[in-house]
Amino acid sequence: MAEVRRSLHSNYNCRDLEGLERWYSELFSLKPVMRSVTTDTPALPFGVRASMHNDTIFLYDHRGARRATSLELVGWVDPPTVGVPYESPWEHGIQALGYTVADLDDVLRKAEALGGRVVRRVDGAALLKDPEDVWVELYGTGAGEPEAHHMRIVVKDLAETVEWYANIGYTVSHDAIVVPGAELWEPDGDHHLTAETAMVGTDDPTYSLIFTTWSGPPPVGPPYGAHFHHGVYRFAVAVDDVHAAYESLRAGGYVTYPPYTFQLPGTPISEGLTILFLRDPNGILVELVHRPRSIFR
Repeated sequence: MAEVRRSLHSNYNCRDLEGLERWYSELFSLKPVMRSVTTDTPALPFGVRASMHNDTIFLYDHRGARRATSLELVGWVDPPTVGVPYESPWEHGIQALGYTVADLDDVLRKAEALGGRVVRRVDGAALLKDPEDVWVELYGTGAGEPEAHHMRIVVKDLAETVEWYANIGYTVSHDAIVVPGAELWEPDGDHHLTAETAMVGTDDPTYSLIFTTWSGPPPVGPPYGAHFHHGVYRFAVAVDDVHAAYESLRAGGYVTYPPYTFQLPGTPISEGLTILFLRDPNGILVELVHRPRSIFR
């Protein structure tokens, strides 16, 4: 019904914008390619009848903009960032960011020196928390520069989720899971990781969404309900024609509200971004962004 081509960015609502920029930049050599300050911007597309004010930094790995996904750090001013990141790893929502690094030992030492916390180390991989308690998964490669690799998303029904994402253009990848998640995430009482499936866009198989399920009693409540909640809240993907995607997805009952154009003051994107917002079966907000293939290298 739509063709999602590649991931554009993951939205991380944070409290210390400059501190997190330093942490991710020093660990993974990310560069602040774009910065934007928005004031009095309508928030109705997020379901909020108010305006918003935030400061945003888009961090890219060595491949740069238009070739790789970015980490979008957002510091909320009005309304302010609220809440805390997921406290249990089996709660439904975007739980972890994933990166590849050449020297795993060196990166783990730096992570702790800069305010992170190593939670678990296994052969070829590690699990840590960043300074604001968001999970980060690392894969050691032995060579090459650090790269954004995946997001881990915990879902209620794996089959239903895979079908939904296939209908917006994702395909299953059998190569994206380098280390089984069950090796990284140890059982905790009644909970243990039961299954995982990775999916990628058509134009970029290097970055995946790893959908994961856990056993045991389900968590209380849905994923983050507020667009300014602390943690990784939403993510954006590119489509060739967002208006055509809207018509197709509306016919299939996937979407209600039409696309909306946001301005990005201070960035090279002078025309703004036209975005269609969807909620997946787990309540996670997904942005389909009008970014034709012609703008990518």
